Amino acid sequence: MIRLARATLPLGALLLLGACATPPSGDPNDLSYDPFESYNRPVHRTNVAIDEAVYGPVARGYGETMPQVARNGFRNLRDNWSLPGDVIQYGLQGEGMRVAETTTRFAVNTLLGLGGLLDIAKDMGLPYRETGFDETFYKWGVPDGGYVEIPFLPPGTQRDWTAWVLDQFADPTYYVLSGPVVDGLLVVSGLDIVNDRYELDPVVEMMHNSADSYSAQRLSYLQNKWARLSGGEADVNMLEDVYDYE
Repeated sequence: MIRLARATLPLGALLLLGACATPPSGDPNDLSYDPFESYNRPVHRTNVAIDEAVYGPVARGYGETMPQVARNGFRNLRDNWSLPGDVIQYGLQGEGMRVAETTTRFAVNTLLGLGGLLDIAKDMGLPYRETGFDETFYKWGVPDGGYVEIPFLPPGTQRDWTAWVLDQFADPTYYVLSGPVVDGLLVVSGLDIVNDRYELDPVVEMMHNSADSYSAQRLSYLQNKWARLSGGEADVNMLEDVYDYE
């Protein structure tokens, strides 16, 4: 059932994205470019209501009851088992050094870190750095497209959503490991998503309570995302991938 949800959720997102009209001409790198605003705003209001009624309370309850050491362990496991997919992406990006570093990190934490529960490689100078088709497309020069909000899901652009769908099907981990192990990793990923929401709770609440929460979220997401892709430092007080469903 969990694997079925993983397969159908990206398809549902892709269908919803396809329902958006072709955006008018404009510069996607201009923060004022928002061709889907009339569609996004009602969806944003729905997502805020869902977050306030469900996601936020669940995340706060989880964060306040689950020990930090356990939450860190779940994050380490999730990060570790996403590394095989990251290796493929760095290869597509032509980043040979990152391929070697990511492969080494995976080997060290899998063999010495109890399957990834402990982040031994970080202390060896090999910190985790996530990547995916979005960064690959960015390096290939594929434009971002318009900003799009989808019900129940995080913010993103047209390129983000296309990349996200491909990420779900291109991750080798879910083809190599056995069914029960895959299900366990998906549960761990879900718990880490809840933890992400818990850690970002002050930022999310601040944006929800702003005069225009839609604009606040869109601008914060885009600025943070562009800074990360261009090699800059992301601002922890800005919002990106609050519900990172990868």
